[in-house]
Amino acid sequence: MFGTVNHSLVLVVATAVVVAVSACTDLDGFDERSNVGPDQLAFDDGSGSAGSTTTTAGPEPSNTTTVPPPIPLGSPDEPFVDLPDAAAARAVITPTGVVLPVLGEQADSFTVLTACENIRYVNRSAVEPIGRAHVVLDPGHGGTEVGAVGPAGTVEKEVNLAVATEAAARLEQLGATVVLTRSTDHNVTTGTRGLLAKSIDPALFVSVHHNGGAPRSNDGPGTIVFTKDDSGESTRFGGLFHDRLGAALESVTERERKAHAAYITALDAHQAAVAEYDRSVQARDAALVANGQLPADATTIPAPPPQAADGFRYPSERNPSPTTTSPPPPPPTDPDGSPGTNPDGSPLPTPTTVAVPDTLPVPPPFDSIPVREFLFAGGPNGGVRSWVRADGKDYLSVLRHSGDVPGVLTEFLYVTNPSEEQLLMDPAFVSAEAEALAGAIVDYFSSTTNTGGGFVDDQFDDQPIGGGGLPSQCVEPDLGV
Repeated sequence: MFGTVNHSLVLVVATAVVVAVSACTDLDGFDERSNVGPDQLAFDDGSGSAGSTTTTAGPEPSNTTTVPPPIPLGSPDEPFVDLPDAAAARAVITPTGVVLPVLGEQADSFTVLTACENIRYVNRSAVEPIGRAHVVLDPGHGGTEVGAVGPAGTVEKEVNLAVATEAAARLEQLGATVVLTRSTDHNVTTGTRGLLAKSIDPALFVSVHHNGGAPRSNDGPGTIVFTKDDSGESTRFGGLFHDRLGAALESVTERERKAHAAYITALDAHQAAVAEYDRSVQARDAALVANGQLPADATTIPAPPPQAADGFRYPSERNPSPTTTSPPPPPPTDPDGSPGTNPDGSPLPTPTTVAVPDTLPVPPPFDSIPVREFLFAGGPNGGVRSWVRADGKDYLSVLRHSGDVPGVLTEFLYVTNPSEEQLLMDPAFVSAEAEALAGAIVDYFSSTTNTGGGFVDDQFDDQPIGGGGLPSQCVEPDLGV
């Protein structure tokens, strides 16, 4: 069971021992977009069942918390070491798989922040507690927030989840403890995502996204990694991820461009064969006209098809068929069958004939599948950088709400770019993205001296980014309790 606390009317405080999760009672990271604030935390008083509306006045809960020890990084041989302070419940997972940050504990229940930033109580027996983790992965969007949508219908939220889920599985095989902010298709606000990372207090927080919009095409990828401002570890991981994904894209790009070049070579050969056939038809028709077998204005060569508006070269749909010709007319004869003569007795001239082939060789049909030229989008926008508001805080809400945890928001590729969407429709490429993400995380944990590249100047502008992740737009998922 779980109930709703009307925190505009009451503040349920603890009269028994309340075990506070590190920094969870400090919601200063939440801004005007959140349903809860520092003065709106609530805890069951322990005198009734979780979710009871009966309240008991008492002293406000203390915000004094014990700072947990940091998670140490490992080595190339053992990147993921044992977790310190792993026993305390920092989050819970419900029977339906929804992960929620813990705000407080009671004898028989947990106080949690829901996916849409409401405060709820859940019975201990109905949920599974989660302690600390090496990594928190955040598949962006979900539920009614689909994210970017490609021209062929690829939905960003689904790709984000697929990449994060596979990356988590790869990391767990190497000994890492990984928590996903969502493992199914449901809404989660950026506030809850951030607080979940802050509560679990991992060594790294990665929000997984794919970009949208229509930036100009170019040869290089437009991968963006937004890091936390003034966080050296965030920046270090951003460079490692940028290099890992870039290496994966190099091989894919070479493969796609070779495929397009082979297609163009085959198409050029086909079009040259069709052009040669057309010339043969013209020569044949000229002979037939000279022989009087065709009228002078006859034409049998079809017009070429128009080119596609986007410049995509489609093959000719003209697949010529063999043609046969009639034999030339016989020499003229007199009625008695003797060779024809003129009135003066001279023989009639035999009509001039031009040799006409009986058949013309026909090019085989062009049946290659069209291969579009591979182009990336947004190259000039790519790179590793922080995005900072005028007040000095991180522009992106999910990073702003995650406290001091080193974290980044990644925009892998543009799902709205046809070339990149084609890649994202291939499960093998989605696995390659997951492998790049997992590999960068292993690099990060293996050594503090591991760095990468792709660094560009920080961003300080203010621009609309869709306004997603708000409580007002959120639909609470079924918790199954």
